[in-house]
Amino acid sequence: MLKKRTIGSLGLEASPLGAGVMRLEEIRDLFSPEAFELVDFAMSQGINYFDTAYFYNSGRSEEFLRRALVEKYPRDSFIIADKLPIWQCADRKEMERIFDIQMERLGVEYIDVYLLHALQKEIWKRIYNLGVLDFLDEMKRQGRIRYVGFSFHDNADVLPMIVDAYDWDIAQLQINYYDWIVHDVKQSYEFLRERSIPIIVMEPVGGGRLAKLPEEVESIFKALNPENSIPSLAIRFCASLPGVEIVLAGMRTKAEFIDNTSCFAPFVPLSKEEYAALEKGVKIIQNSGAIPCSACRYCTGDCPSGIDIPHIFQQYNDYKMFNRPISLTWAYFDMNPPSRRADKCVNCGHCTRICPQGIDVPEQLMLVHERAVLLAVFGKNADVDKMLDGSRDKTVIFFGAGAFGKTVLSYAIKREIPVEYFCDNGKELWGTEVEGIKVISPEQLKQQYDTSDAWVLITNQHAHSAIKKQLEAVGIASAN
Repeated sequence: MLKKRTIGSLGLEASPLGAGVMRLEEIRDLFSPEAFELVDFAMSQGINYFDTAYFYNSGRSEEFLRRALVEKYPRDSFIIADKLPIWQCADRKEMERIFDIQMERLGVEYIDVYLLHALQKEIWKRIYNLGVLDFLDEMKRQGRIRYVGFSFHDNADVLPMIVDAYDWDIAQLQINYYDWIVHDVKQSYEFLRERSIPIIVMEPVGGGRLAKLPEEVESIFKALNPENSIPSLAIRFCASLPGVEIVLAGMRTKAEFIDNTSCFAPFVPLSKEEYAALEKGVKIIQNSGAIPCSACRYCTGDCPSGIDIPHIFQQYNDYKMFNRPISLTWAYFDMNPPSRRADKCVNCGHCTRICPQGIDVPEQLMLVHERAVLLAVFGKNADVDKMLDGSRDKTVIFFGAGAFGKTVLSYAIKREIPVEYFCDNGKELWGTEVEGIKVISPEQLKQQYDTSDAWVLITNQHAHSAIKKQLEAVGIASAN
């Protein structure tokens, strides 16, 4: 059972571990009995701080809390933190309209902690000029908001203009040991500490990316604490920082609730040896080349191509961090519809503007797609570039004119590799054109291979082995 703590001078008694509702739906429907049971379990363990937002879970998160908390427990037994989606507010009336919707969804007379959501420099300037601070003052005066804060998603040098503009009660900051060491989150933390603003930590496990690490890193951590989970080290890192009042975690299962709660019962600050192990582990993770996506999913709602960006980045990270090529061969091509793969990005820039990690999303999507194509075609061959460059002086033929063949063709066009023919076992395709490239039969391929310096690449992902044997039977050596 977690012991409550009083946050700063606010008089707000909260559990040191908070529950984020957003991730409850990742492995189940939000309104399933299991999800409601998890909230009950959280309350039984002493967790009384619940975090939500206007658009979480496709706008259903607030209603879920009404049914899971508000309608079942005394109002003073839990704390609800909600957020104003400032990027959607064109004027004061829109702020009021959204706030009224939130109050109705939650079924409450007041919101305990109300945050301006995902503050960044340009958004802050715009919302400030629209009178958002007057709006917050009015809601506090009416008793509809108890405490006001903001969640921050920008560089440390932006913080002063925000902090100096208002008498904030609380600030929500993304802190985890990876960002602490690699990015400037430490500077943001120290600035808030100087101003004596209580801190709530979000993404302590990096949105889950620090829950499963390369084997080399996990072995380093386990050598110090063989009985403790990998995520518990991340939770304890954040909770060890002075001024951090609540560590907010997106727990999805009862086991995760138990594991995270155990970090505080009792709480043991990190040792010097553990800090040293974290630094060593981060260096290894950095060298893996993983994309620092926290799977917050802010980027997915308005993607015109409907790309599941966090899902694709996770597939790439599984490949990079755990040396699992299958994550970018079978998983990428079979689990992402062709119309929603990374190469369908139209480079609108919305995802990059809203990304809390500052990721150049279109650039990384193209990186993922090209790496997926190369892995699927060539495997781990280290001489891919040399092979591709060497194909320019030959007659290039792709064996496989299906969807994957078209994908590889797009990459070849980008690399300015001239493809003369497609070959395919499908008789109905012989003599036709696919993406402007003539399709020939295997017999025609044999003739072409015998009379020219041909370079044959198998571009049928699932029948690769069968086609390779087919070619070898007639004396044709494929390039892959």
